[in-house]
Amino acid sequence: MASRSSVDAVATLRSEPGFSFSAAAGPLPPEVAGDVAEACRPGAASILSLPFTSPAFRRLQEETEACLRRLLGIPDRFRVLFLAGGASAQFAVVPLNLLGTKGRATYVDSGCWSRRAIAEARRYAEVSIAACALGGVPDAAEWQVDRRAAYCHITSNETADGLQFHDFPALAVPLVADMTSDFLTRPLDFTRLSLVYAGTQKTIGTPGLTVVIVDDRLLHQARAETPRVMDYTQQAAAESRLCTPPVFPIFVAHRMLHWIEARGGVAAMARAAQRRSDAVYAALAEGEGTFEIPIERGHRSLINPCFRLADEPQTALFLHAAESVGLRDLRGHPEVGGLRVSLYNGIADSAVDALVGFLLAFARRRGCVSGT
Repeated sequence: MASRSSVDAVATLRSEPGFSFSAAAGPLPPEVAGDVAEACRPGAASILSLPFTSPAFRRLQEETEACLRRLLGIPDRFRVLFLAGGASAQFAVVPLNLLGTKGRATYVDSGCWSRRAIAEARRYAEVSIAACALGGVPDAAEWQVDRRAAYCHITSNETADGLQFHDFPALAVPLVADMTSDFLTRPLDFTRLSLVYAGTQKTIGTPGLTVVIVDDRLLHQARAETPRVMDYTQQAAAESRLCTPPVFPIFVAHRMLHWIEARGGVAAMARAAQRRSDAVYAALAEGEGTFEIPIERGHRSLINPCFRLADEPQTALFLHAAESVGLRDLRGHPEVGGLRVSLYNGIADSAVDALVGFLLAFARRRGCVSGT
């Protein structure tokens, strides 16, 4: 039985007014949240007890994949896998599946999450660093890509550092992208990408599901010791049902994907991300002297703007003031510090408006807003 304290904690969170800007998980739009709540009602048709072996689940999975393919224009030669767990598991699963006999991989060091991927890959492969994208992404012509490598790995959007790859380079080796935090926020060029993976909890759903989109030509290369449930080739052959798939997160992704499609698709999500991030960065720029942005202008994340206070000891005061007006979860990643805003697909424009107003007011009280 759930403890009284845990039930009360959830009830308190639900009753709190305001907005969350958490980087860990994105909000569901009210329409999607309503659909999910209705589907969870007790009864024979509840999504919470839907067998993955049933025709109903197969239709759900097929519709989810079909919508994802439409939204991203995924070519037929790419397989779509719905795998259990978080994206961090792919830090090991990618090298286990792609190294083949080469034993070499190359990675771009762009911040906190790329470094975690690099550290895990080094357990299985000789890893070289193609480029260091700290503060900005070097031109692809400057990357030192090992042509003997099985693949090159990038983290397309660093949630902890506020850096984003706005373009994907054409490379001599397959390009792999961890897109957990900017998946379905912009169109993708599959002539340059060979494998994309993303946890769904930020931009298209809830925790527990990782989507992998992999070029057929990268299959059949898994190391012998790769567990069958982590083998892309085995999962592709079993249509992602080699083991029990994450039924509930797939259902939520299904609803989110169709919500995105109904609102104009990925292009509409990209316009919204640009508009929202422009508003946040403009407020930070107006508060120059109060706020500092560590990432170069052309490489800043449209999804996770990160910044610091010029007077860093005031960070606790900033967070307290924000929470007092209902703006929560603005603290930066524990390994990086500072402050950050998360602008995932489901966030309301009213949340961004409230945040922008707070940023300007906070800077104005310190006499740092332009024109004051």
